[in-house]
Amino acid sequence: MPAAPDAVAAKALVARYYDEVLTGRDLGALDELLAPEFRSHLPDGTGLGRDAYRSAVAASHLAFPDLVVEVEAQLAEADLVATRWRAHGTHRGTFAGVAATGRPVAVTAIHIHRIAGGRLTEHWEEIDLLGLFRQLGALG
Repeated sequence: MPAAPDAVAAKALVARYYDEVLTGRDLGALDELLAPEFRSHLPDGTGLGRDAYRSAVAASHLAFPDLVVEVEAQLAEADLVATRWRAHGTHRGTFAGVAATGRPVAVTAIHIHRIAGGRLTEHWEEIDLLGLFRQLGALG
């Protein structure tokens, strides 16, 4: 079994993901950050491979082109980094079947990333989609 990453380096790697990919919209950085076997685990049990995850991030960027993600807290243990983050942006494109509303939104989430060999190998997401859909006016 490979050695667990240093906690400081592990948190820096994950912070780079938020800065460069989510806020900076640099999908090319995913080539460096994600291991070829990367798997994203969504709250509904769906799993996405590396290419499908890249497409999901790209779709989020289209829906919220001014999205800014701010890391609020990170914890690292062994090969895992847990991050609580907050994002805000404006709904300018279709998201999860909801047409653009032009509304500003803010959402919180927690990600857990597994790291091996200096790359992100797995990702689990818990995100406040109910709050997001309320802000979009998509719920009664």
